[in-house]
This record gives sequence, structure tokens and C-alpha cells, in this order.
Amino acid sequence: MNTYYADLHVHSRFSRATSKALTCTNLAAWAEIKGIDVLATGDFTHPEWLANIEEHLHEDGSGLLRLNDPAVLAQELPWAQREFHGQTRFMLCTEISSIYKKAGKVRKNHNLVFMPSVQSARQLNTKLTQIGNLASDGRPILGLDARNLLEIVLETDPLAFVVPAHIWTPWFSLFGSKSGFDSLEECFGDLSSEIFALETGLSSDPEMNWLWSALDKYTLISNSDAHSGEKLGREATLFQGERSYQAIRSALRSESGPALYAGTVEFYPEEGKYHLDGHRKCGVVLEPLQTVEHGGLCPVCGQKLTVGVLNRVFELADRIQPVRPENHPGFSSLVPLTELISEILGVGPGSKKVQHLYSQLVREFGSEMRILHSLSPEELSSFSQALPESIRRMRQGLVHRTSGYDGEYGRIRMFDGQEIQEIRHGRVMALGAPSQTSSPAAESWRSLAVPERVTLEKPEEFQPNEMQTAAIVAGPGPVLVLAGPGTGKTQTLLGRVRYLLNQGVHPADMLILTFTRKAARELQARLASLCPDQAELPRADTLHSLALDYWSSSTGQTPLVLAEESAFQLFCTANPGLHGPGCKTAWNALNLARERRAWVQPGHKEAYLARKEQIHAVDFTDLLEFWAEHLAQGMVLTGYQHVLVDEIQDLSALQLDVVRGLVGENGHGFFGIGDPQQSIYGFRGAQGDVEACLRDIWPDMKRIRLVHNYRSGQKILDASASLFAQRKTLIAQKKIPATIHVLEAPNAQQEQKWILARMRDLLGGTGHWQADTQTSTMTPGDIAVLVRLKALIAPLQAALHHAGIPVSVPETEPFFTDPRIRLLLACAAQALGAPLPLTGQEPLDCPDKVIAKGPLAMAAFLQERPPFDSTFWKTKTFLEFDKAFRQHDGWPGLMNFIELETELSAIRLRSEKVSILTMHSAKGLEFEAVFLPALEEGLMPFMGMDALLGKPGSGLSVDLEEERRLLYVAMTRA
Repeated sequence: MNTYYADLHVHSRFSRATSKALTCTNLAAWAEIKGIDVLATGDFTHPEWLANIEEHLHEDGSGLLRLNDPAVLAQELPWAQREFHGQTRFMLCTEISSIYKKAGKVRKNHNLVFMPSVQSARQLNTKLTQIGNLASDGRPILGLDARNLLEIVLETDPLAFVVPAHIWTPWFSLFGSKSGFDSLEECFGDLSSEIFALETGLSSDPEMNWLWSALDKYTLISNSDAHSGEKLGREATLFQGERSYQAIRSALRSESGPALYAGTVEFYPEEGKYHLDGHRKCGVVLEPLQTVEHGGLCPVCGQKLTVGVLNRVFELADRIQPVRPENHPGFSSLVPLTELISEILGVGPGSKKVQHLYSQLVREFGSEMRILHSLSPEELSSFSQALPESIRRMRQGLVHRTSGYDGEYGRIRMFDGQEIQEIRHGRVMALGAPSQTSSPAAESWRSLAVPERVTLEKPEEFQPNEMQTAAIVAGPGPVLVLAGPGTGKTQTLLGRVRYLLNQGVHPADMLILTFTRKAARELQARLASLCPDQAELPRADTLHSLALDYWSSSTGQTPLVLAEESAFQLFCTANPGLHGPGCKTAWNALNLARERRAWVQPGHKEAYLARKEQIHAVDFTDLLEFWAEHLAQGMVLTGYQHVLVDEIQDLSALQLDVVRGLVGENGHGFFGIGDPQQSIYGFRGAQGDVEACLRDIWPDMKRIRLVHNYRSGQKILDASASLFAQRKTLIAQKKIPATIHVLEAPNAQQEQKWILARMRDLLGGTGHWQADTQTSTMTPGDIAVLVRLKALIAPLQAALHHAGIPVSVPETEPFFTDPRIRLLLACAAQALGAPLPLTGQEPLDCPDKVIAKGPLAMAAFLQERPPFDSTFWKTKTFLEFDKAFRQHDGWPGLMNFIELETELSAIRLRSEKVSILTMHSAKGLEFEAVFLPALEEGLMPFMGMDALLGKPGSGLSVDLEEERRLLYVAMTRA
């Protein structure tokens, strides 16, 4: 069978630290020089590189691609002075850099993704664009779990596959010492069976991998990971048989097919730059046993050593000697031809002398791979007397090894110093076998005992401190727990629930109130984890959701609940005398008065109420007012013995009335927890001094304050406490070396530049070239940028996106999630015979001929028919709906778009990204690192838009105390 060489891991000029000469034609020319028959395209996720692929290559029907015009190859490498045939095939491949957290540790790994067609590659790119910026780097950085990446790849095309790259490299790999896993199953979970091949990397060879029996079932491949054409083929994988995508895939899966896996061509692993342990800055290189003796620390400076591949292999090994798996075809270790020539001539590999002889050799014998791997050494004697002996020693492994470490490449030499002198004097034939062919480190692993396996630490079970315990068991009267940031608020709340369950309180007699649906879902999930044996759990929900349930059950029908924008539009329509800013001001005043239970001047409210009744709709405040009124009148039998309220400081007077009605006059069973110093929603009616309000209701209420912080370093706690004159500093329980950096930048651009540089430091770079100088262990999801105004988000988002740092910002709900839009979509789906989206309501009665004309025709037909009204047809949501209908050429295209967007939304949720949030929306979150840009006069404290514009008399009504609390919230997210 015909044997061919494949190099399935290369890069384009769009990857960082790569040659700018790299093009498809440049790679094809070098592949022919090197003797590579199948070459990865590399970097197909980069839009410009994919365009280059499509311009210069074409699919040949085998799943591989061929060069369009082989005649251009001679122009790429004119020094070669040879004929090029353009026979190299290309295989669509890209490398993805994933940085994420799993099992409590930061994970950074690289994976190769292979696709059988350009169409599949484009489909994958469409999905991955939702996660990160593919255009910033040929090897994009995604905050995506490797398991989820694999799932997305398989969903895109069943013939696609993933190969973990350079699996032992310390910084970015499956088993790397810095951020890897101890087993493949820990990384890929339930999809582990979909991995069938592993790339060993330059610093290991198959023999080292045969020390670990867990790897016996995987096909071990080797590739160059070339960043320039000159580096192609320094490692390669051999196949015998057919050259096609399916044949290669089947061979890697060890399936019988038209091709067979025939082994690998390897670097000597000692030449790889992470073979041994060490610290490059101090020039320290150690063998694994020496690293143990020094406790893993540099003997010069005391910093942590970079643990190399050999050491990490020993750590996971379960064999004393390597055991070659049955039917493995073996491997051979080679040294690049330019390095062999360089040693003989005594000049650098890139020198003109070396390049001249190199070009003569490949022109005469066809390719570098043939010269190194199969050509009889004697055939080279007419070009160099020493080269045949050099080739012989290389093939037999009779070499001198200087091992690489901590990012420094090693060196393999064929001759010692005396022999080199003999060569220089023309006495080559007198050379004998080399005296010492390896450093002690090259053989030391054979005498090492297999170390014990390291297992991931299990998270510590919550052990409440004295004050937390007091809060958990307090009662039966009303209890208020003041829990500052990081003091274990949620753990204390959950501890209270578990305590009550253990006391025999039935879950149905407990209610946990939260202020967001997300918080409710998280609490419910944590309760399920906390009480796995509990068949029934207490309900955790928002006041608005509970109020909607009560309305529906008491009236017998589910109302149409207006979203905030729809409610505002309806208010403006109901009050035509209000225009522009005046309408918004009146609307905000009405909402604030209703939340505060304050008197409202007649007129605007009544007109708005009448309009809502006309279309049978309610807003969220209506739900709470309805419920509060019925509770006050004794019309509701709640049945709750215990009501636990999270984020108690965010209660408005209206919400407090509801809680009071649920609990009862004596307050027994009430448990509120929160922090008044984090009360930042006064503009929505939140009670600033919730403790005073509650004590007015229940004078005998017990108050407990939590003071031990488990999140931040003491420096951050001291700095944030200084915002308040009377605030007692929280006590840090973790010895975290927290740092506070203050930057005074001349402009926003310099501020952004500094933020980007610091983020790259925190993330530890995105590739080996950066990781060699970094020690950080953060993921994108560990970092947040918090701003005072939404308007500041966009420029920061653009800067991070351009830099290739995965970034997320708060997204508005897409138009197709609006309940009334879903009714229209259900109507259209019914007309098309497509599956109906769930709406919870009867389908609309609208003629097919009207539906066919689109949303505007439906609006004209339905007009004021409930649940619609003339206001709805003018909302931004409906206008986006109509625009999408036209953009996608009708209903089928729109339905496909919505289906894809729903899928892409799910993909976005699977990734880790740097969060850019407003200070308000960051409340309740925590991050390893927090950036607070634009802390400038007028912005913090925010004095209003008029103040920013310099209008006289502006900023006088600003609540400075709330602004103070807002900055406190922002600082204590770190």
C-alpha cells in the first residue's frame, strides 16, 4: 500500500507569533519541499483565512482540498530552483483555545477540530462567532468548556472530529501540569467516547505515553504545529492507502477501511521546549527527581517551577516501563535537516551556507522527509562526507541530548566537540560510535517509581460560624440578618432552610422570596443539591411570579402582562397630552409613587388604567397591588409558616406590604437577610433603611450582623468600608494577597489600553508564546468590568472584542420571546403546517391570505383585538419583528432564523466570557478581578445627564448616599 505523510496541525499568518508569509500557496510549496502529502489548512475559523482557502483551494470530492493553480508554487520559493507539482492535499482543520473553569480549577486547553467540507466549517464558524471573536486570532480564544466544544462540533457535522492538541504541554493542554486534567474523562465527560486520537506534542513521544495504560486505546498522532513553512513536517503522522478525509478519519478510529494508521515521525522529545522542569529566568533546569527534592520551587528565586512533560507523564503513569500497545506500528525520531547541516558546517540553521546545501539536497532527492526517513545515507556522500554518518546516528538514536525546559527548546547533536573538530579537518571516516549519547535525564524515567495519582479536591462542606449559626437557629419571632458582601448570605439562607426541614417543617409551609428569576432558579438548584434525599422542596420564587399565580387562580384566567416598554407605550397613548421627556418623567413618577404606596395625582393613572382594562392587560405593579389588597382584607389563606426573604434591602413599600400580609401581624416565621449598605434601587422605590421600616412593624425583631467575609482580601474590605463614616470593616477570613490598582489616564483610549494589557496578564496569555512569561490562573469568567452607565459598555465591548478576549454584555430579550409576538408566530406556523410554538393561549383567528402578506397585514387585520392594541403595533418589539420578516424573505426564512438564533443563544450560554455590566446589574455577583473604569467627576457619583452637558443648576437632586452605596457594591464584587 502507498505510504503518505500527513501534518495535521499548522497555522496561518492570522495566528499570533506566526510568519506573515504564510498563504495557502506558500504552505503548499513548503509541503512539497518537506515531503508532506496531506496538510492541515489550519485556522479555518478565521474569516480572512477561510476566504484565502476558498480562493486558492477547491474541494476534490474526497473531503480534502487541492490547489487551484500549481504553477504559482515556483514563485513562492524561487531559491528551490525546482519543479513543483502541487500534489499536496489540504484537510480542513483549526485549533481552538479554551479557557474556562471546571471542578474548581482553571482549565486551559487547545483542541484540533477537523471538518469534512467548507460548508460545515462555515456552519461551525457561525456558531462559534456567538462565543468569541474569530477574527482577532487564527487560534481563537473561547471561554468554552472542551466538552461543550466537542458537542457543538458533533452537532455541526457527524463526520467532524476533535483531537486534543499537544496533550502534555504545561500551559494549554489536556493533561498539562499547569491547567490540565488527570484523565480524559474528567475533561470530556459523557462525550469521552467521541475522542479517538491524541496529539502527543513536541515534548513527548509514543514511548513516554506508553507508560500510562489509560492511553493505550487512543491513536497517537504527531504534527508540526508549524508557525512558518520552514517548520512543516518536523513531526508527522504516516498513513497507508487512500488519501481522503473519510479514510484518514477511519484510520484514526482504528477502523478497517481504505487507509491504515502507520505510525509517526517524531521530534526527539528532549528537543521540545517543555520536556524537563525548570525556571528559564534563573537558568534552572531540573530532572523530575530533583524537582521533588526542591519541593517544586526554583532553588534560585523560590518561585514555582514550570513542571515539564516528563515529570507530568511520571505523575500519571501506572507502569514502570513503557508497554507498546498491540498492533502499534511504531515511530521514528528525526532531527530537521537544516539542524544536521548546521552542526556539520558550524553555522546557524538560517545561514546562507546551510540554505544552499539544503536546497541542493531537496532538489536532488525530492523532499526532506525522504532524505531523513528512507534514503540510503551513502547516496548523500557526494554532497557532504559527514552527513551520511549524521543521518545514521539520528536514525539509530545515537545522539547527544540537551533537554528543553520552561519554554526553552532543547538541542539534539550527532557529534561531540572532538568529533566536530575531526570533521572540520576532513577526518570523517575516523569517527566511531559516540561516547555518550544522552544526558542522564533521558534515561532517568526508567528507574523512577510510579507516583500516586492526584485527585481533585472536593469542595469543603459549609460549616457556619458563630453568628451564622445564631441566624440559622433564631426565632420563632421575626429575624433580620444584616449580611455584608461575601459574608455567606446565601449559605446562611440555605442553612436556615435545612435547619427548618430538620425541625420537621413541611416544605410546603416554607416560602423563599427572591428578586430575580435567575436567583430563584439558582436557589432552587442549590436546595436540590443540599437536600438530595428530600422528595419535596420549598418554593423559591419572585414576588411578581407569585402575584401572577395568585391573580390567575383567583380570577380564573391568566392576564396579559405588559413588558416595561409596552406598558410605557400604552401609558403615553392613554395620555396624549404628554410628549417626549415629559411622558417619561410622568411615567417614572407614577411607578415610583405606586411602589412607595404614595398618593398619586388623579389623571394620568386613571387614563392608563382604563386603557389597560380595554385590552385586558396588566403591568407587574398591578399584580402586586391586587395581591397586597387581598392579603390586607384577609381574603388570602397563604398557609406559610415561614417566609424567608433574600436581598431584604431591595423591598419597596408595596412589596413590604405583601410580605407583611404573607407573614402575619406577629411576624412569626419571618426571616429577612440582606445588607442596607447595598441598597441601590431607591429610584425603583426600595426602602433605604429597611431595618427601621421592619422595626416599626415588629419592634421585638431580632437583629444579627454577619461580619466575617469569605470573598475578598482585607485591603479591598478596608478600602470599600472607607466610603462610609460609621461602617465597621468586615473581617477577611481568607489570606488573599488582594491588590488595588489606581490608574489616572489622560483619555478613554489609554484607559482601555491599560485594561486590555492587565486582562491579558490575568488570563496568562492565550498561547505558549505568552504563557512562557505568565503565571496567572484566571479564566475570562473570573473578570468583570463595571460601569456606571450603559452608554459606557459599547466602546469597552468593542475594544475587548477586537483584542480577541471573549466578552459578554447584558442582552435585551429577542423580539420573538414577547408573548404577543409568539402568538403571531404560532398563527404563521399553523398556516405553514409547521410545529406550533408554545404560547399558553388559543391560536389567533387570522385568514391565511392575511398571514401570507406578513406582520403589517396581520396588524391591520387584528388592530384592537385583545390581546393587541394600536400601541403594540408601534413598539420596538413589533417593528423588529416586521424588519426580520422582510430581511429573511418571508415566514420560512424567519422561522429558520429564529430556530438558529435559539440554538446560538444556547451556545452563548455555554461559554465563559469577561462580563461588562453596569454597577447595578453586578449586584449579587462576585469575580476574581474587577475593573472600574470612568470613575470621573459627574459619572461617579452620577450627577445626571444635564451635569455632564454642563447645564447650570443640574445635579442638585442626586442621592449621593445611594451613589456611595453603589460604588461600595462595585468594589466589593472583587
